[in-house]
Amino acid sequence: MSSTARFDVAAYVRAPFGPMRATLQGVGSALPADLADALRYVQRRAQGTGSWLSHVLVTATHKDARITAFLSTWAYEAHWFGDALSAIAGAGPVPAIRRGVAAKLRDRFGPLREAVVANLHGRALTGVQMTERLVDGWIVDAMLERAQQLAPTGVAEDLARIREGIARQGRFFAEAATDALSHSRAARVLARRRLAKRTWPIGADHEPAAATARALQALFGPDRSWATAIDSRIDSLPGLAGLHLVRRTVRKPGRPPFRMPLRSARSAAARSHRKDDAR
Repeated sequence: MSSTARFDVAAYVRAPFGPMRATLQGVGSALPADLADALRYVQRRAQGTGSWLSHVLVTATHKDARITAFLSTWAYEAHWFGDALSAIAGAGPVPAIRRGVAAKLRDRFGPLREAVVANLHGRALTGVQMTERLVDGWIVDAMLERAQQLAPTGVAEDLARIREGIARQGRFFAEAATDALSHSRAARVLARRRLAKRTWPIGADHEPAAATARALQALFGPDRSWATAIDSRIDSLPGLAGLHLVRRTVRKPGRPPFRMPLRSARSAAARSHRKDDAR
């Protein structure tokens, strides 16, 4: 596919990544306990897409046939990527989190709230959703890349296949996010606000913050270059310069990187947009 060709959703839907267990090379390989735990953490992120989709499907996004077709296959692939990671990492404890009344209410009424937000922002919200998944894909891929470097050969080969699938998904999200952010000031303002309020990677807020901290520590230790690299990629997206989402996540794993008031988000987006115009 050339750099100017649109992502071929029809081809993607026809040839998804499916069950992988029968062809995995690294099942049964001895893994350090902290690496296996980190892979199980990524597995839970891969197989925890249902909550995010339940929010998306009450917005205008579900009326876009192209995006809906892609997301249906994307969710299918994510499930099987998670299944493969489960086979590679083996069984392990699942962290329990005590969610208070407020958190339970947010979980229950989240789709309703998202429907209200969608009525206010319309198609701008679709661009934000695509941007969320683009950034999340970059974070998950960085985690798997480091795991691949630390793992035995067979496991590394399996992780490379999963990363190939994530990279293909990322091409769609990059296209959709860039198009939306380029053409909609509302999408840029809303994206800055929502990305800054979200806990990364997506779904991390459904686990104890310590689980995210352990996974990042096991994979990256004191290294922060991976976070800086992803933040640079976010900076290159229209209107999103200067958020420093991943570096903030490293400093406060398992928690929202920043609470940005709407007025501040608009001011920051305006400054970023002026920089884009000056380039």
